[in-house]
Parts: sequence; C-alpha cells; structure tokens
Amino acid sequence: MPLHFSLPKILQGDTAQLGQLFQAVGSTSAANLRLSTAANLSEALFAKDIFDSALTAQLGELQQAINQQIAQDDGFYCTPEHPLRKALDLLLLRGRTWYARESKNSQQFLEKLSAFMLACQSSNIATLTNSHTEFQQWLDVEDKRASMLESRLCESEINNFRTLHAECRVLDFMNSALAGRPFPHELQSSLIAILKSELLHAYFISGENSPFWKMWQRLLPSLSKTFATIAYENRNDDDEQALYRTIPALLNELERSLNINTSNPDSYRQWTENLSEQLMLAIQKQAIDCRIFTAMNYPEGHSSLNTRVTPDLLQQTNSLQTGDWILFSGENTQTIRCKLALKNSETDQLLFVDHNGRKVMNKSIKDFAVCLSTGIAKKMLSINIEANVIQLIQGLIDKHAQQQNHRQAQLEAKNKQALAALELQHKQETERKAAAEAEEKKRIVQELNARRAAAQKALSEAATLAKDRAERAAELKIAQERARMQAEAEQAAENLQKMQLANIHISALNLGARVELTQNGEPVRCKLAVIIAATGKYIFTDNLGRKVAEFQREQLVQALIDKQLTLLNNGDSFDDQLVKVIRGLRKDVS
Repeated sequence: MPLHFSLPKILQGDTAQLGQLFQAVGSTSAANLRLSTAANLSEALFAKDIFDSALTAQLGELQQAINQQIAQDDGFYCTPEHPLRKALDLLLLRGRTWYARESKNSQQFLEKLSAFMLACQSSNIATLTNSHTEFQQWLDVEDKRASMLESRLCESEINNFRTLHAECRVLDFMNSALAGRPFPHELQSSLIAILKSELLHAYFISGENSPFWKMWQRLLPSLSKTFATIAYENRNDDDEQALYRTIPALLNELERSLNINTSNPDSYRQWTENLSEQLMLAIQKQAIDCRIFTAMNYPEGHSSLNTRVTPDLLQQTNSLQTGDWILFSGENTQTIRCKLALKNSETDQLLFVDHNGRKVMNKSIKDFAVCLSTGIAKKMLSINIEANVIQLIQGLIDKHAQQQNHRQAQLEAKNKQALAALELQHKQETERKAAAEAEEKKRIVQELNARRAAAQKALSEAATLAKDRAERAAELKIAQERARMQAEAEQAAENLQKMQLANIHISALNLGARVELTQNGEPVRCKLAVIIAATGKYIFTDNLGRKVAEFQREQLVQALIDKQLTLLNNGDSFDDQLVKVIRGLRKDVS
C-alpha cells in the first residue's frame, strides 16, 4: 500500500512520519539523505553575506557540527521549540547584524557571539540551553542601553538635519543666483561669511516666510544680473540706462533690509554699505573688479549627486520602515550592517545606526535611492528557519510522489509490454494456423485430384481392354467394371471429403471444447482439457476434471468420421483467453 505524508502533521511534531519519509525517499541510504538535507538547510541559513566575513571560519565549524546533530534528530524539523532550533533562530536574528568596528562594544559582542556559537556546536542540550539563556539576558541588557543611545542620537540628529537642510537650502539659493557669474571680488568672501550666515539664520528661524529671506530672493538675482551687465566690457546706451534705473532701486532695497532684524546687525550693515559703494562706483562709471563667483560646496554629511531619481526608485526608498536593516558595500569590500533609526520627512534625511545604537551614517533620501539602484545598498532579508524547513520537507514529499509516479509508470510500461507480447503471439498463432489450414487444403485437393486422375486412367485402360474382348461379353464386363470403379471413386472422394472436414473440425478445437463420446454404447459428455501439439495427443475430462478419454489426432478424426464423437462447441477462442489474461494481470496490479 503506498505511503501518504502530511506536511502539517510533520510540522506539528509527527517525527515517526518524517522518519518514514526519509526511509521512503532515501531507500538505499536514509542516513545519507538526512545528512544531505541537514547540509542543505545549513547552507541556506548561513549563505554568503548573511554574516560578516570575520565569522566565516567559525561558521564553517558550526555548520559541520549542526549538520550531524540535525541529521540524528528528526525532532529539529518537527518541533519549533527544539533547543538547537531556538538557538539558531537567535543566532540568525542577532548575529547577522554585527560587523567589525573598532570599538569596545563591537569586540565584546563578538566575544559573546563566539561563545554562543561554540555552545551551539555542543550536542549537550543542557549546555546549549544555559548558553542560550545567558546570551539572551546579556542581549536584553545591551538592547536597553542601545535603545537609550539610539533615542538620544535621533533627538540630536533631528536638529542637525534641520540645520543641514537649512544650510543646503541657502546654498542652493545662492549658487543658483551667483555661481558662474561675475561678482565684485572684494565682496565675495564677505558674501559667503555674512550674507550666507544671515540667510541661514532667517531660514532656520522662519523658513521661506521670513521677510529677510523673501527680500533677498528678489535682491540676489537682480544683483547678479546687474553685476553681469557691469562686467560687460562693450556696454551700449541701453545697458547704461538699465543700470541707471536698476541700481537706485537696489540701493533702496538694501537700505530697507537694514530695518529687518538680523543675527549680527553691525557686520551686516558694514557689508551692505560696501555693496552699495560698489554699485555707486558703477553709476560713476568707475572700474569694478568683478570675477566669476565659484559655487559653494555642500557641508560635510550632505552630498549632491546631481542625479535624476525616478519616482519608482523614490517610492522604493520611501517604503523602508524605521527598524529595517540595510547592507552597505563599503570600502575594501567591507559590508556595513546598519539599521534605519530615523526617517526625517521634513529634511528628507535618513539616519543609520549599528546594533549598539551608535551612528554609522546619514543619507539623504535621493542619495540612498541612488545607492539602492547601483547595488551599494540593499535591504537585509529576514532568514526564517520555519520557511526553510517547510521547503525542505515539502521537497522530500514531492520527491517521494515523483518516485511513486515513476514506479507506477514502470509498472504500466511492463503491462503494456506484456499485452503487446500477447497480441504479437496471437497474431503469429493466427497466421500459423491460417498457413497450416491452407497447406492442408492444398494437400487434400492435390490428393483428390491424383485419385481422380488414377480412376480416370483406370477407366480408360479398362475400356481399351474391353475392345479386345468379345463385343457382348466385353461390353458387359466393361460396363460392370466401369460401374464398380465409378462407385469406388465416388466413395473415395466422399471419404476424403469427410476426412478433410473432420481434420478442419479437429483443428478448430480449443481448450475447453465440449464433445459427446460414445463409450460402451452410452453417450458421455466431456471437455477438451489438454492438447499436446508435439505428440498430437488430446485428453478429455469430465466436469470434475477427471480423465475420460485420450486420443491421438488420427483417432479423433476417425471417431468424428465414425460418429463416435459429436462436437458440441469449439471452446474459448484466443481472444477470449487474452481477455482473461488481461483481467488476471489487472487483478494482480490492483
């Protein structure tokens, strides 16, 4: 009876059924199958990049040890609370978040993790359980410390992000208005030191609604355009008229800006006075040293990749949640493992920390999207032992089903071969019987023709002899002889025909044919039980299988001619026998 295996029952603790599955699939060596299955599981759990490369050697030793343990204990697959399985769950959850950093906390975590991995190699359940408890308790304490550190870090980084965002906004505004355009050389350094500082202060306090910010949004582009005209060597009258109209308005705007509160009014007043002097020099048609203003760099911690990021890629970045772990490909092929601790939507900044809650890096959302698209960053996927166990056991069940299907297909192929052989045998037997009957008919016809020719010849010779005798006596004798030979010839032909028909009837007999024999003057009904083709022997039995009579073929033919034997039926044909054989085969299969 074929075995049927239930995945839910195995996962609920049916180790006996799992053992039968291993035995059924690995019929030649269930032990080797258990070991290879355990190896496949450990390969999936400890695949490349799941752990830091510093743990490679120790993980190799751990794999070899747990492969042997899992192969000898089916309960690992069937029991989620199995000590080794719980230990591996903890190892996968916490060990893959560590990477080598030059810090005391990082080294201490490595020592604790190494000790726990060493305990996992032990087949002693008590040792493993104690080590699991100790490691978990230490992790709980470290998690509280890391959570507090992370919380304080996020609070401070929020302010840093706001400052960074404001400074970048100011730089974007000033660079868009001035970068690559002429501006008085003696004012460029004070522009960066004073105006940038005041714009940053205004934006940080009130954002784009600040009066100071709004005023300079008008002033700075106009000043840039004015100094571009001033720096033009071949100014025409229209250019001069434009300067005479624009510069007084700019001087008035600069004077008005002094009435707005600033962080350092004295330095700002001095700077505006210097700027006003440069504008007055232009009105007086005096030379001004204007040089191309170089774009200001972004502050440390912010980069501008100037890369177009598609909405789909931004959506992928925005789908990340706080607490997600990310793998960054750092320099020297090092993989940095960090957690997204903060998503600041106001400044579009992301903060990443390590497992100790210490800062690793911060990225803008656009920069991080580029990292994702180039493969520098990727989300750390979760490793689920349960899912891998389900996949492996389902694979074994599927393989067992394939083996059963293969065996069924082989059996069906064997049955088809047997049926084909029977059909071929039937065809050959039919052809042989047809050839034998044709040959027999040909022989009988030839013999009949020969006898008729001999009789005709005898008649002709008798007629010739009769002519030599006396007319009347000879004619009488010839007539008598002719009548006698004619009668013999007809009798011979009749006997030959009877013998031919009897042979045909006997040849048509099959096993199971029903006949009636006359024995001691009494009719006896029986059936043909045996035909021995080699000796031409036919054996008849009664309904109880007891022998009634035995004939050679010639005797059987003569009994039929002498009406000592009457045919009741010819028995089952070969086709009927074939049907019985097939039915018997099917019974054997079922």
